[in-house]
Amino acid sequence: MQQFGEGAALNSQERLFLSLTEQMSRPLLQVAQLAELAADDPETAAELWQQVQAIAQSSLQLVESYALSLRVHGKVTPLELEPVTISSLLYDTAGVLAPFARQYGVELELDPGLRMQPIMADRTVLQSAMVSLGQVFVLAQAQSDDRATVHLNAHRGRYGIVAGLYGCSAQLGADSLRRARALQGKARQPLQRLVSGPAAGVFVADSLLHTLAARLHVAKYHSLTGLATTLQPSQQLQLI
Repeated sequence: MQQFGEGAALNSQERLFLSLTEQMSRPLLQVAQLAELAADDPETAAELWQQVQAIAQSSLQLVESYALSLRVHGKVTPLELEPVTISSLLYDTAGVLAPFARQYGVELELDPGLRMQPIMADRTVLQSAMVSLGQVFVLAQAQSDDRATVHLNAHRGRYGIVAGLYGCSAQLGADSLRRARALQGKARQPLQRLVSGPAAGVFVADSLLHTLAARLHVAKYHSLTGLATTLQPSQQLQLI
């Protein structure tokens, strides 16, 4: 695993920026290669340009999520708290991820769980976190030997509503996630063995959730393993 040079320690935002810039080289290379193929083969040009569009859109979404994280952390953009229904949030997240998932032949399965109380959160921040996380799981499942399905799920947990995305990575565990956080900014793609590819979206999602006083954690859903966050239902909304 490639190590970076010695020097002043990077802060959390610098580590996040480093992860993002490492990841962006891959889609840029894909876009360049597909554009070249489209120019050389008019018969498949339309299909290739659709792939370019899907890759470019997903990359733009990741960059926008990172920029949102910077703005919120820097208090340039204040949080706008409102009642958020987790089932509708996951439904909208699946809609944003659908073109990207189709590009990689990955199915999305939505299981929003039973009716749950709304939470108070910034919907834009929370959905940006879920979309960033979803992109990582789509890429991981596309490279998996198992059935390529990403599950979006919400259920009641011991400490609140658990909302997240799930795949079939047996290597993903609490210890491995903790080590990846520690290695961020010190080694290239610290989650690569766990999700089979670049995973800056995990750290972007983690940064966004931090602004909502939440955090990513490893979670189980039936026989699947994934990353989720635990959210607290609004006590005021429960009384209405």
